Amino acid sequence: MAAPKNHYATIGVPETATADELKKAYRKLAKKLHPDVNGGDKAKTNKFKEITEAYEVLSDDKQRREYDAMRKNPFAGRSSGGFPGGGGQPDMGGIDLDELFAQFGGQQGRRPRATQSGAQGGFGDMFGNMFNQGGRTQQQAPQKGEDIQARLDIDLPEAALGTEKTISVDGHRSLKVKIPAGIGSGKTIRLAGQGHPSARGPAGDLLVEVHERPHARFRRRADAPQDVDVEVQVALDVAVLGGKVDVPTLEGTNVSLTIPPLSSSGKRLRLRGKGAVSKGTERGDLYAELMIMLPETLSDDAKAALEAFAKATKA
Repeated sequence: MAAPKNHYATIGVPETATADELKKAYRKLAKKLHPDVNGGDKAKTNKFKEITEAYEVLSDDKQRREYDAMRKNPFAGRSSGGFPGGGGQPDMGGIDLDELFAQFGGQQGRRPRATQSGAQGGFGDMFGNMFNQGGRTQQQAPQKGEDIQARLDIDLPEAALGTEKTISVDGHRSLKVKIPAGIGSGKTIRLAGQGHPSARGPAGDLLVEVHERPHARFRRRADAPQDVDVEVQVALDVAVLGGKVDVPTLEGTNVSLTIPPLSSSGKRLRLRGKGAVSKGTERGDLYAELMIMLPETLSDDAKAALEAFAKATKA
């Protein structure tokens, strides 16, 4: 029986390598050999498949234990010079082969005869059942590739209304990520099949964690994330007498807002349907919070008018 492949040597780590050391070594090789960056080099592509297969075995604790055991004792009782006795039959460590053959369809005391193809039918079938079948099942079982974690920072208007961003993966792949409208900070977007490839199964996924950057003017309400607050500066005369001001929106345009007379700082006026998207298509509201701005200087006439105003309002 041929010795199994040395997966440790394939990845370039010692047999005592930890899970983190295995992952680090595999990722370093994968970045160099990945089909997306090797320019179609067949040798590098084949090598990439080899390291991926090796990593899939060694990164799974159960498979690694079975693999290590098989490497230490691939065939019990086999000597370095071949099968003992010169008869071409394996030494089964004291097991009566005649009895074994009888159990697999042969006759007591008779070895199975060679077929026309040169293979010993009963012998081959028996050892196929004993050793090969389980191994084939394990090797052919699909195993998903490793997932990749990524972080994406976006602005509040992008999170509120949705957008499309391009991110770099593994330092050599650029992927477009569609950000759904109304997404919350800290939420994860899954891109199926965009993770690390697998030698015998589907590729892993790309998990993009979205974070919303603080905005200079807009802020979402903690108790109602679909509603957005924005500060609006209002001149003293407009706050007292009433008038109109421009209010910025999430779309980047301005809308005209009517300010009622005698509006104080902190007063909040609602613009319906101008907030963040919620429940797919429904939108929350935009709240304009008024901030009265005083002039930096006053003319004599303005000062006299304010004094008269103060006197009149006290009456």
